[in-house]
Amino acid sequence: MTHDDVLEHVEEIVAESGLLLVDTNLFQAGRRRILRILVDKVGRVGLDECAGVSRKIANAIETLDLIGSAYTLEVSSPGLGRALSTENDWIRCAGRKLEIKIESEEFVGILVDYKDGLLTFEDGRIIESGSVLSAREAI
Repeated sequence: MTHDDVLEHVEEIVAESGLLLVDTNLFQAGRRRILRILVDKVGRVGLDECAGVSRKIANAIETLDLIGSAYTLEVSSPGLGRALSTENDWIRCAGRKLEIKIESEEFVGILVDYKDGLLTFEDGRIIESGSVLSAREAI
């Protein structure tokens, strides 16, 4: 199976679990392959949710023989310092404090909503997601 086949099944399982797929990476580390998956949701994803989706993904990998060799599965939530840029990043970060850099300024604000490519912040500021040069969750 290819990385795309694995990704397709992972995306489906994560969505069925009510979570958002933030990132996935399948790589070789010595003799073992590692499948690293980052999931989140609006609010925050919990440890039990990560464990539940991990069991479902592991079951699918074994049943469908998606990887075909020894592997390690890592399912977790993204850290605070991770760069934000995708639609799923904006969706999952609603209600969170973000550090945003656009061409004209840098600011910290609470993201209230993301819709149709527009980020709406608590202070009333609305910016296009495409104009964001960098963004991270603020501590």
